[in-house]
Amino acid sequence: MKTFRHLIILVPILLMFSCDNEIPEEDVFDNPLDDEEVTYETPALTFYPKEIETNAGGSFSVEVFVLGVENMSGSYVRFSFDKARLQVVSVNVGSFFTDAEQAPVFISEVDGANGLIDINTSFLGSDSVSVSGTGSLAEIVFTALSAGNSTLSFDGTSELVDKDDQPIEIKGFGEGLINAQ
Repeated sequence: MKTFRHLIILVPILLMFSCDNEIPEEDVFDNPLDDEEVTYETPALTFYPKEIETNAGGSFSVEVFVLGVENMSGSYVRFSFDKARLQVVSVNVGSFFTDAEQAPVFISEVDGANGLIDINTSFLGSDSVSVSGTGSLAEIVFTALSAGNSTLSFDGTSELVDKDDQPIEIKGFGEGLINAQ
């Protein structure tokens, strides 16, 4: 019985001290990929994170996301980067295809002289594999060569296609902003 009395006294004291931290004013649950945060129609292509702070000489990663797509079986994505401020370290397949029945063909080409990256994805075979929703097509690792702002911008030739190789209209394009100190 004595232990029970101690618990009755101890539990409220512990609760008082554990609730001492304030809730931060910033909205930590804001996801820039949520429908409420996207200011353009979908399906769309965007970068995540859309703003990056880094140091000159530092490396960072950014993901190319497709938003709100239905039955996508392939993509061609081209975007530009500031070749004087950024250098591409690697381009890797994103997580959007992890639940698909088969792994996609993933081919990337970096044109460092012109500051362009081309990313091609496709499912092969007659299985009519496709994916729907929102997800990462690719992850790109960059090194910031010098201080200053630079922008990642999609090219209008980017294309999404369905299983019949019919275009899926891309209704919006986001931009990425890199600020190197």
